Amino acid sequence: MKTKDTSYAIRLWNRGHWRDYLFSQLMLVTAALFLVFFISIGLGVQKVLDRFMSRDIPAEQVRVTPPGIQAGFFLSEQGGLEITEALRDSIVNLPEVSRIDPQIYAHVPAYLQGLLGGQPYYTDITLEGVTGEFLGDSILEDVDWSYDAADSATKYLPIVLSENLLLLYNAGFAEANDLVGLSPEGVVGLECRVTVGSSSIARSSHRPVTVRARIVATSNNLALFALAVPIEFVDGMNTLFLPDRQRSYSALMVTAERAEDVPEIVRIVEGLGLRAETRRGIAQKAEMLVAIVTTALSALALAILVSAVTSAVHTLVADIRSRKFAIGVLVALGTPREKLAAVFSFQILFMSALSLITGGLLGALVSWGVSEALLSLSTVLSTALDSLAVFPAGWMAAGLVIVLAVSTGLSYVTFRRLLNQPVADLLRR
Repeated sequence: MKTKDTSYAIRLWNRGHWRDYLFSQLMLVTAALFLVFFISIGLGVQKVLDRFMSRDIPAEQVRVTPPGIQAGFFLSEQGGLEITEALRDSIVNLPEVSRIDPQIYAHVPAYLQGLLGGQPYYTDITLEGVTGEFLGDSILEDVDWSYDAADSATKYLPIVLSENLLLLYNAGFAEANDLVGLSPEGVVGLECRVTVGSSSIARSSHRPVTVRARIVATSNNLALFALAVPIEFVDGMNTLFLPDRQRSYSALMVTAERAEDVPEIVRIVEGLGLRAETRRGIAQKAEMLVAIVTTALSALALAILVSAVTSAVHTLVADIRSRKFAIGVLVALGTPREKLAAVFSFQILFMSALSLITGGLLGALVSWGVSEALLSLSTVLSTALDSLAVFPAGWMAAGLVIVLAVSTGLSYVTFRRLLNQPVADLLRR
């Protein structure tokens, strides 16, 4: 395409059905805007899910829990089924199982008190006993994860704080009460006192036990819902306060020999009357839901885009038909039909590219604005993420090229057929 042909194609845009053509280009801008916005925010939400749900979730792990709902010393069970030593042994002996990391909730109330920013604080807590293997070496590096009541005079009770609780504090309590938010790095090293056997809502008949404690790390493990402490300490407190209660586990983190063995473990565990959840499956379900919504919205925007391109081609075809006589004169004077088809196709290419790029940039700008607005409203998100918008520039550029190539190719075929009429037909008024 020569420079003078390009100039001629651009000038043709301002003739004929230019209002209809302008409307079709505005549709293209709108479609590109929505398409980029939905894709950007959809991918951003998936990034959030990946940040809070999918990190460090091995595919070969299954979390086994009682069939009811348990939260600390509050327990709601169906049929009274608990994870006893016998049930644990029946699972650990399965050939598909590599190891089991048990979790035990403290079945007695507890509270935590200390200083935060020079101000005293007090809060009811739930203790959850876990093994060092459950938390992993990356969390407990240089941490002695062993503690029982006899160590209270010489050692601090090590606490690993669930980042989920930290997020709830920042979003549900700190913001509502104009308190400073807490970052995972900021809470590590805080010293406090933990009292087992008493809280603001309940009290045991046994004398409470108070120990010194220190937050040694934080964890984003989805299976951790409370303050994690060594399992020996929680087991000892349960025995001390409830000596007649049979030992039971709040959950078992079962690690399979291979990821392919997980379905069989789930089948066996559910056959025992327990509930089995694959943590990766939970994350994938959430991601799938977001993907479905994003795909549906993107498909709607894509349909608008296709409609806009079709409208642009249809408008130009109508413009060409209304000027058949002038085009017939050009053909009769020796102008190649291929050159005319190329000129009109280039018009589609140039204006569509301009509209799509403009709409895409506007969509990116809107995505960025929405992301900044949401992050400014939530300390939780702003501390965990830099942006909610994701811009896969490579894929977007590839999509732009494909749309332009398809629309230009179809336009050329359409115009070529239209201009392939006999000169007499083109000259007929």
